[in-house]
Amino acid sequence: MNKSGFNITTIALLVFGTVGIFTTTDVYAASQNTQKSQIISNDEMQAKIKARKESILKKISQMKSSTTTEAPTSVTILDSKPKQIYTLTRMIDYSPHPTTENILKDKPIAYNGNNYYFTVTYKEGWKDISASEACLDSICFNINVYENGKKVRDLTTPKVNLKAKNIKKGQPIGIAEVSPFKFNIKLEKITKNAKGISDLTFKLELIG
Repeated sequence: MNKSGFNITTIALLVFGTVGIFTTTDVYAASQNTQKSQIISNDEMQAKIKARKESILKKISQMKSSTTTEAPTSVTILDSKPKQIYTLTRMIDYSPHPTTENILKDKPIAYNGNNYYFTVTYKEGWKDISASEACLDSICFNINVYENGKKVRDLTTPKVNLKAKNIKKGQPIGIAEVSPFKFNIKLEKITKNAKGISDLTFKLELIG
């Protein structure tokens, strides 16, 4: 091989080697940039997920706060025109039974910006006939008015003496008025025997 041939071959090898080095370096650098870009993208994605989660938790907290401070939505709105808004029918006999009723406690009446519900306790007078038998001879009703959960009125209807010989269905046995509400209580059914009244059923109507 002559000198010129050697030089050409040597130059060619040097050029090829240099190009190879630059190419390998470029590929490696590009690979590193891609990985870095992926890392940044993942970090951004995690940041977005965290921000979204915080936003959802904030909204939930706001909804809970709003629910506890707002007035109840399950209410009966009182109309300007009086109407029957509640009816209760109960039978009373000598056997043990509840004597107090909660009226509209779970669905209060909205009136003039306040919510109302009531309790009605019926007070019975029994005349003993034997250890296991008695006759009902009087009754009256105690009515409590609650405004926004606080008792504001306590009234009792006059006692009605019940006489088996002249008592009849539809007879009023209790009337009470607490503006703008009115209670009408009437006899719905009576069971009589030779000794007196063994049981009765009353109907209470709340007008408002």
